Amino acid sequence: MRTPLLRPVLGYVGVLGAACLLMWVLVQPAGAQTATTRIQEAQTQLGQTNAQRIAQAHSRLDANDLLVAQIWGLSEEEMIRAKVLLKGPRAAFSVENLSPVEALGIHARDDAERQRYAEMFARALQADVERSLAWNRAFQQAQSRLYPNQKVVDFEGLPMVEGPTSAADLLGIPRKLVKDPSRPLAPAKAAPRR
Repeated sequence: MRTPLLRPVLGYVGVLGAACLLMWVLVQPAGAQTATTRIQEAQTQLGQTNAQRIAQAHSRLDANDLLVAQIWGLSEEEMIRAKVLLKGPRAAFSVENLSPVEALGIHARDDAERQRYAEMFARALQADVERSLAWNRAFQQAQSRLYPNQKVVDFEGLPMVEGPTSAADLLGIPRKLVKDPSRPLAPAKAAPRR
């Protein structure tokens, strides 16, 4: 049975550790302190020790963390916070490659902070789109220069599909491959008169 007094301890050391702690506190000389007071003091000391250990483990940034912080334009403090967030429940709720800026934005402490991270991410995404488009243009120019007569997609031999020609035009599909159901393929010939 868990008593309200022991719940914080159980989170740190588990049931066995809590039982050992309780036994140690209860066998100490009574003196002026009550058993409850001694348990509370032990919990505080144990909690501070574990909290300090957890904080120290997450407050260290390795060379990779520092590089990621620099790439995203984050301070060391922000990167530490992002690292802690990405190790917590956020790891279960998000994709593995969630950026530190996204984690900080999702867990922003106020609207101003959320807005700041949203703008930071929007600028980074815009810069990435511009780089991707520039790369695509350079690739297409190189493809056209190196292989001028090669079609990127060869539509020859493909069966006709039924669909509106307007959709085919938008998608760049040759009209000869599309049978538009709203238009007859050829006008019907009138029967000869006798």
